[in-house]
Amino acid sequence: MKVAAVIAAAGLSARMRDFKPLLCLGSSTIIHHTVSALQSAGAEEVIIVTGYQSAVLMRHLNLPGVIFLKNERFAETDMLASLQLGLAAVSPEADRIFLTPGDIPLVKPETMRKMLAEDAAVVRPLFEGRGGHPLLLRRDAVPAVLDFRGDGGLKGLLRTGTLQLAELETGDPGIRMDADTPQDYKRLLCYEAQLAGHGNLRLDLQLNIGMEELFLTTESVQLLDMIAQTGSIQNACACMHISYSKGWKMVQLMERQLGFPVVLRTIGGEGGGGSSLSSRGAELLSAYRSFHRELSDQAARLFDKHFPACLRVSSERQTTADIAERET
Repeated sequence: MKVAAVIAAAGLSARMRDFKPLLCLGSSTIIHHTVSALQSAGAEEVIIVTGYQSAVLMRHLNLPGVIFLKNERFAETDMLASLQLGLAAVSPEADRIFLTPGDIPLVKPETMRKMLAEDAAVVRPLFEGRGGHPLLLRRDAVPAVLDFRGDGGLKGLLRTGTLQLAELETGDPGIRMDADTPQDYKRLLCYEAQLAGHGNLRLDLQLNIGMEELFLTTESVQLLDMIAQTGSIQNACACMHISYSKGWKMVQLMERQLGFPVVLRTIGGEGGGGSSLSSRGAELLSAYRSFHRELSDQAARLFDKHFPACLRVSSERQTTADIAERET
């Protein structure tokens, strides 16, 4: 049996307010854990569908057996579109294919091996009767997933009953643990510490820049990035799940503090109007990105230097039941 995997990692991480794939988890990152778990379960081919921050992800995951595709329309499509893009690129020799978001990093490899032992078109893992990720497709189920255009993503397809579905109780809370919100991320950190047998002191570096007021933050920088990619303040705000008025106020604050236009607006006209970054706005975004990258690298080295391993380990424990508890 040849096993492949498709990871959807094209999203904006809008609710998390930070780029989820590269958040620290133990001694690595969320996306690195996700890839490693799939490979440990037998996935020889791992296709990662990127979108937002695609170049950063490619630099980070320079691993054997990992293939990258970019969803050029990531700002206007859902996760299913990314999974379909990756699924279409899976080699025809693959008998089984795992499908998963990129922020489900702590699924145990033995859980996925149990799924591979099931013979069904689709296998969905359960924890205490509730479904999670990854899903496992048999090769003959691929056309149905590629052709589906209905509502509800993969859940919507499964609700149609067109594919044979096997649900497997796993006893693995990791199948339901993602990093959609800061609270979810904290649960992941606690559960990873439990699996590792200890808690780890970690560095959480937030870079905010301003004058009288702070105006260059993780959120405002993401807004500039999305304006550049979507050509519209309104579309950028929609992608980030914030109101137009909030996004407009963020732009106004930047321009008021800096004294020059950051965003250029075109009203009406044949093309219907839109927005783009000014040349100085694009330069500002690039400067923040490069500064943040170098600062993070330096901070990580200094953290390791000044906080030796003996100071970064805790003996605290948390029960699986507490960690896995989530709001319904």
